[in-house]
Amino acid sequence: MDYKQLAADIYEKVGGAKNIQHVTHCATRLRFTLADSKKADAEGIKQLRGVTGLVEGNGQFQVIIGPDVSSVYAQLPGTGTAEETAEKQQSVISRLLDFIAGCFTPMIAIVAAGGMLQVLLSLLQLSGLLAKTDDTYLVLYQVSQAAFFFIPVFLGNSVAKRLKIDPFLGSFIGAIFVMPGLTELISQKGGISLLGLAIPNVSYNASVLPVLLSIWLMSYVYKFADKILPNSVKFILRPLISVIVITPFALLLLGPLGVMIGNYVAEFLNYLTNNFGPLAVLFMGAFAQLLVMTGMHTTLTPILLTSLATYGYDNLIVPGMLLGLAAETAICLAAGIKAKDTEFKQLSFSSAITALMGVSEPALYGVTLRLKKPIIGMILGGAAGGLYFGLMNINTTVIIASFVALPSYSNVLHAVIGSLITFAIAFGYTWIMVKDADFPNANIPSDQTAEKKEQKAAPLKQVATETMIEAPLSGTVIPLSETNDQAFSSLALGKGLAIKPTDNTIVAPFSGTVSAVFPGNHAIGLTSDSGVELLIHIGIDTVNMQGESFVREVNEGDHIHSGQKLLRFDSQKIGDAGYEDTVMITVTNTSDYLDVIPATDSKQVSANDQFLAVF
Repeated sequence: MDYKQLAADIYEKVGGAKNIQHVTHCATRLRFTLADSKKADAEGIKQLRGVTGLVEGNGQFQVIIGPDVSSVYAQLPGTGTAEETAEKQQSVISRLLDFIAGCFTPMIAIVAAGGMLQVLLSLLQLSGLLAKTDDTYLVLYQVSQAAFFFIPVFLGNSVAKRLKIDPFLGSFIGAIFVMPGLTELISQKGGISLLGLAIPNVSYNASVLPVLLSIWLMSYVYKFADKILPNSVKFILRPLISVIVITPFALLLLGPLGVMIGNYVAEFLNYLTNNFGPLAVLFMGAFAQLLVMTGMHTTLTPILLTSLATYGYDNLIVPGMLLGLAAETAICLAAGIKAKDTEFKQLSFSSAITALMGVSEPALYGVTLRLKKPIIGMILGGAAGGLYFGLMNINTTVIIASFVALPSYSNVLHAVIGSLITFAIAFGYTWIMVKDADFPNANIPSDQTAEKKEQKAAPLKQVATETMIEAPLSGTVIPLSETNDQAFSSLALGKGLAIKPTDNTIVAPFSGTVSAVFPGNHAIGLTSDSGVELLIHIGIDTVNMQGESFVREVNEGDHIHSGQKLLRFDSQKIGDAGYEDTVMITVTNTSDYLDVIPATDSKQVSANDQFLAVF
C-alpha cells in the first residue's frame, strides 16, 4: 500500500486543512473532527484503495483503514510523525531552526498585534496627537506590552506542544518566570534562596532562551514520569513531579544561563562600539534578527538607554534593528513573489508590511526561518548596510526601529541608502537561492501524483496444517457481525470473533511477537510464530478514553508466550464512561489464508481455550 498517496487522497477528500479541526487515530481508523462534515467526499473516500469503510458518529468522521492505520496517519500533513522522519534527515542547524520556527509561528498574531500597537502609539506621539502622559496612551501602552511581557507564558505553551507534552504545563513554567510575587522576592534586598541556593536576581520579561531550555529539560522529566507512573495517579503526579523537578533548574541554572548569554552579547557590542566604531553597527545589522529570534535583544536595552541619556541619540541598537527590518521586508517580498502556495503568499506579503512598520517577528518566524536559506542573505545584507551606517555615522533619537520613524534619523538620505543596500542583498539572495521545492506545500509534479500502478495480489500462504488461536480472555462469544462496530461487523478488518468479557485481563493467544501497540493501550497487534496477524481491540470507541482504565504489560517488539498477560482493563469504568467493553479479535491478514473459522461451538470460553482456527 502506498501510505503517502493514500494519506494525501484522504486529506484532500475530507476537505484539507481548512476543514480539519483535529485528527487522531485508534487501532483501525483515522478519526477526524471536521468543521463541516458535508464538505467531505464520503463516497470518494470509500472508493480509495486501502479504505475499508467509513463511519460517522459521536462528532467524528472515521475512516476505516485497518492495522496499517498508524502508517497512513504518519503521512498526513500536520500530524508530526512524517515531519519528524524528514527532520531526522536534516542537519542539526536545520532541525533547530525548524523547532524555533514551529514554536514561534503560533505566537505571530500576538506579537504582531502588540508591536503594531506600539508603532501606532509612536506615530500618534510624534504627530502630537497623543502625549505620553495621556491616560489613553498609558492604557494602550500597557496593552501593547502584554504581548511581550508574557512571552514566556505564550512560548511555554507553544514549546510544550512542539515537544508533545501538556501545553498548559508549559504555560505554567513560563508563568513562573514572570510571576510578580516571585519577581519581587528575587529582587528584594538580600534576595531569596531555593533549597539553600541563592536565586540570581535577573528579569525574565520577554525572555526566550530560559523558557526554551527549561521546557526542553522538563519534557524528559514529563515523559519519564508518564512512563513509570500507574494510570491511577498519573493525572495528578505527572505534572507535580515535572514542576517540582524543573523549578530548581529553571530558577537556579537555565534561566540565569539564558539571560547571561544575552548579557555577554550586550558587553561584546559595547566593546565593539567603544573600540571599533563602524564594526559594531556591522555586527548589529548582521545579527539583529538572530538576537530577536532568541530574545537576547532585550538585554541591549541598557546600552540603548545609556546612549540616549549620554549623547541624546543611539547609533547602534535602533539603526541595526532598522536594517534587520529592511532585510526581513526584502525576504518576504521575494518569497511572496516566488511562492505558488496562496496562503504562503499572503503570509509573506502581510509580514513584509508589518516588518516595514517595525514588527519583524511574523516575517522572521513565519517566512525566514521556515525557508532557512534567506538567513544568509539577511546576515550579508545587514552587515553591508551596517557598515555603511557606521561609516556615515547614522543615528536616531527614537527607541523603536520602524521605517515610519525615518525622519528622526540624523541623515535621512544615507539612512535610506543603507537600508536599500541591505534590502537589495537580502532580496537578491532570496530570489536566487530559494527554489520552488523549498517553499511549504510545494506542488508535487503531476506525473508523481498520477503514478498509481495496480499491485499484484499477494499469493496465498501455503499452510500445511491449521493454526489454533486461543481465547485471549474469558467471557461470552459473540459473532463479529453482531457487534456494534461497523469496521469489525463488516469483516473489513478480517474474520474473527468477539467476546463479552467476564474478566479484565488479556492474555497471549499464542506464542509470537507484539507487532503493534496503540495509543491509549485499548488495542494490541500480535504476530504468531507461524505468521498469523491478530488484532485484539477492547471496547467500542474506547480510544476516546485516552488510556484511562487500560494498562499495558508488554511493549512493541517483545516476544510473548501463550497465556502471558498483555493488557488489563476496567469494564466498570468503560461502562461508566458510556462505552461498550466488548473485545473484538480479528485475523487482519485473513486474505493470506484459506479461511478463519471458530474452533469452538460453546457460547462461553475461558482464557486459553481453543478459539479460532486458521488454515
